[in-house]
Amino acid sequence: MKKMSKKILALLLSLVMALSCMVFASAETGAAETPQLQFNNGQLKIVVFADCQDDVFADGRMVEMMNKALDNEQPDLVVFTGDNVVQGLKPLNEAAIDQIIEPVVSRGIPFAVTFGNHDGEHFSKESMLAYYQSYPGCLSYDADPALTGTGNCNIPVYSSDGSEIVYNIWMIDSNMYDEVNGGYDYVHQDQLDWYVRTSEALEAQVGHKVPSLVFQHIVVPEVYECLREAEAGDTNTREYMGKTYALELNDSAEGYLGEFPCPPTVNGGQFDTFLSRGDVVGIVTGHDHVNSFVGSYQGIDFIQMPGITFSSYGDDAIRGYGVIELSESDLSEYEAYSVQYPDFGFAEDAALVLSGFLTSLKYMFERIVASLQDLLSMLAAA
Repeated sequence: MKKMSKKILALLLSLVMALSCMVFASAETGAAETPQLQFNNGQLKIVVFADCQDDVFADGRMVEMMNKALDNEQPDLVVFTGDNVVQGLKPLNEAAIDQIIEPVVSRGIPFAVTFGNHDGEHFSKESMLAYYQSYPGCLSYDADPALTGTGNCNIPVYSSDGSEIVYNIWMIDSNMYDEVNGGYDYVHQDQLDWYVRTSEALEAQVGHKVPSLVFQHIVVPEVYECLREAEAGDTNTREYMGKTYALELNDSAEGYLGEFPCPPTVNGGQFDTFLSRGDVVGIVTGHDHVNSFVGSYQGIDFIQMPGITFSSYGDDAIRGYGVIELSESDLSEYEAYSVQYPDFGFAEDAALVLSGFLTSLKYMFERIVASLQDLLSMLAAA
């Protein structure tokens, strides 16, 4: 057995050395840094990347759009709203994360992540959150690991001088699939109870209710209040919660509706809970790749961002990223818009795809080498 162990160690070491020669640069992620998020000269700009939904071979067009978005927008915060990566093997999962995070981290921009229905299909969300946290600038954390989901937290936003909390960002895991009722899952009661407790504590600390935005993946059922109810003769309709709707926004919303929204089958009371507290200005979601609109219902806005993915379904006419701009002078208002892929006028799509493939190989080999080195260490210590 000892001779066999030595042979295995020698073989693994040879493989690590061979792979190391193929790696362009070692991927190193240091200890997480948690900078204080605050307004910048009275302004706060957030870039939203929804539904990257890529595996280890990240599409070069998506990555290039991310780079252009960050250079053009110069955001203070980047939020990934779930279905970020879909990959089952640990080193390949990490390589997929590396590629969507690198544009953000290389520019020193703080970021936060929430999870979608696909992220945890093959790999644990707890492990992914820990990997995101290994990057400097990650603001996400698990406020209470006992809660349903992973990464439920709030991120206070301070005034421009850093002296007081003036805004708040909620990152909520909208979970995956409803194993009881079918369809997509919903935000569960224990998560809502945590939101209420945290919201009340924040109000007590600051002395008033703190206006906030919620970021999550799956849309809430009330989003259908932004669609026109169907009339006789309508052909493209859907029934939801006892009503029939046409594939058309009503007067309460503005933007692009390319598909019927896909909320949970069950209404878990999330919207009503937010309404009762009165501190949520808007709910920012992804999930529905070809929708991009802003609608309002009972004083809370639905801010739907388009998918940035090229690996899952989409539409080049709407594929892109979202932007939210806040002003410290009026925290009850905001500006939200999306920027589409065609707006950049990329001429060499094939070249971008090839470049992305080669970059993916680099990250993949880096993570494989790191995993083999970890395995070698464990075997040597055994």
